[in-house]
Amino acid sequence: MRPMLNIAIRIIREIGNIIIKNYEIQTTNILNKKINIDIFIEKINKSIKNIILQKFSDIYSKKIIIFNKKGIFIIQYKKTKWIINPLDGIINFINKLPHFATSIAICIKGKTEISLIYDPLKNDLFTAIRGQDAQLNGYRLRINHYLNSKMLLALNKNFISENNININLIKLFINNLISFRISGSLSLDLAYLAANRINCYISNNITNFDKFIAGELIIKESGGLITDFLGNCNYKYSKNILAGNSTIIKFIISEMKKY
Repeated sequence: MRPMLNIAIRIIREIGNIIIKNYEIQTTNILNKKINIDIFIEKINKSIKNIILQKFSDIYSKKIIIFNKKGIFIIQYKKTKWIINPLDGIINFINKLPHFATSIAICIKGKTEISLIYDPLKNDLFTAIRGQDAQLNGYRLRINHYLNSKMLLALNKNFISENNININLIKLFINNLISFRISGSLSLDLAYLAANRINCYISNNITNFDKFIAGELIIKESGGLITDFLGNCNYKYSKNILAGNSTIIKFIISEMKKY
């Protein structure tokens, strides 16, 4: 798997270079209303697609299948599938908030074998190979297995707007000195969890698991746990996700049961 990871690293860094080149100049034009946002993003995606076509024609000599699914590139060759999310955190990117990333997941025979999440601004590269551990810039990642007295939770916007129960939970978190953030980048939320930069990730009604799949492997290979809100492993069915270390997950679930 290591040679394939090295190929993916080269690809994700080239995609990152395209994003960085457009970050300073073009976003200024957007804010000054000199360019249409949709046209701007389409231009970036076109440049990224050209890189993908070039790289994969070199990797696979035979014909590949590539299509764009809601902004995510899917590349299929026999039993190998690459899932590339070129820009996770588009709203942050457009508004010049420096918090966005590119992610790649490589699935073989239906299993995610390799994952990468790359923050081109900070040059943070999170990687994972199934059964071999997760890394940040070449250093091993291990999730802390204790309950922090000042936890930092990452939420998605659906969790806040969904119902009154979730609002009550957020109030409970605040009362227990638990801070929370909605960062606008799912990939970085999951990568930061693996790196102990946040302590827990909570989300509900996830409709596109292609955006989740890269971070999923990185969390698991760093020793983290992913469940639904009942502590079960069928989160892809319920579309509710709770990720963190086992101690934190038990605590969050126990609090959820009160409502």
